[in-house]
Amino acid sequence: MKNLPVAEPAISAPAAPLSPPDRAPSKILVVEDDKKIAEALAARLRAAGYEVLVANDGLDGIKQAVACKPNLVLMDIWMPVGLGFSVAQRLKQIGLGDIPVIFMTALKLKRLKRAAERLGAAGFIEKPYKPQELLSAISAALDPNWLQDRLHSLPPA
Repeated sequence: MKNLPVAEPAISAPAAPLSPPDRAPSKILVVEDDKKIAEALAARLRAAGYEVLVANDGLDGIKQAVACKPNLVLMDIWMPVGLGFSVAQRLKQIGLGDIPVIFMTALKLKRLKRAAERLGAAGFIEKPYKPQELLSAISAALDPNWLQDRLHSLPPA
C-alpha cells in the first residue's frame, strides 16, 4: 500500500510562490462544493502563484478536467453529483489518471485515508487544513524533486 506523504512542520513561511520560478504557473483544479471553502482555497493558491480553476461538484470537476487538463486536482471527498473517489476513478477511466489528486475532507475517518491511498492519491488533507501543509503537499505532488532540492538548499538552522 502506498503511504501518502505526511506534511512536515513549516521551516519558515515562503516569501515566494512554491511553483518553480522557471516554469509557467501550474494549473490547479479545485473541486469543492462549499463555495466559501472553494473561494478561500482559490485565493490562497493564487497568492502562492498558481493558476486556479474551481468546480462546485464532481460532474463539473470532470468536465473542467477534460477541458483544461490541470496539473493537479484538489478535491473534496463528500460532494453532491459525484463523490471525490468516484470522480478520481472516472478521471483515470477517461485517460486523465496521470493528473495527481489531493483529497480533502472534514471527516476524521482513517478508512477515507486508506481509500485515498488505494486510489493512488498524491495526498490527503483533513479540514481545517494548515496553509503550509496544503502548499507543501501541492508542491510535492507537482514536482517532488523540486521540493526536495528546495529543502536541501535552505541554510542550516
